[in-house]
Amino acid sequence: DDLVINDARLFINQDDNVNGIEIDTEASSASGIYAYGKYPGRFDVDISGGRALYCERNIAESGSLPLVMFVDDHASNTQPTLKIQQDGAGYGISIDQNGNSHAIFIDSESTTQPVIQVEADALTTGGAAKFYSNSSTTGTRNLVSIVNDHASATGATALKIQQDSTG
Repeated sequence: DDLVINDARLFINQDDNVNGIEIDTEASSASGIYAYGKYPGRFDVDISGGRALYCERNIAESGSLPLVMFVDDHASNTQPTLKIQQDGAGYGISIDQNGNSHAIFIDSESTTQPVIQVEADALTTGGAAKFYSNSSTTGTRNLVSIVNDHASATGATALKIQQDSTG
């Protein structure tokens, strides 16, 4: 059965401590919620200690789909796909990787721009990057590894350091 609301607004004022909207879908190729528009979704946290979005998958997943996926497919788009603004002293991004794989993996097809760029123009006593390990293992490992894996890339510099001050 379809419920169609045209030129109207559905307002839910949830006063009890239960889910305001709950959808249990068994669809295998369609979304439980699908929204179109210039601003199809917004979540404002107005009670302390809450969160705006929580996504969870607790199944033995061996497929190819990530838990969360952002697709920005237009080749002429120059806007970021994801922007995080953190004005407080907390982390902008925190990754707690407990599996035996990369915490961050970037596969870039960039040909003229850096894949990663860190700008720390207001830096006074900190650092632009830190690589830290506190592992007690005696096994051989590289804390930082730089690999240029193509023998004909003779013009590539594996590591360039430019220091403009006397320090």
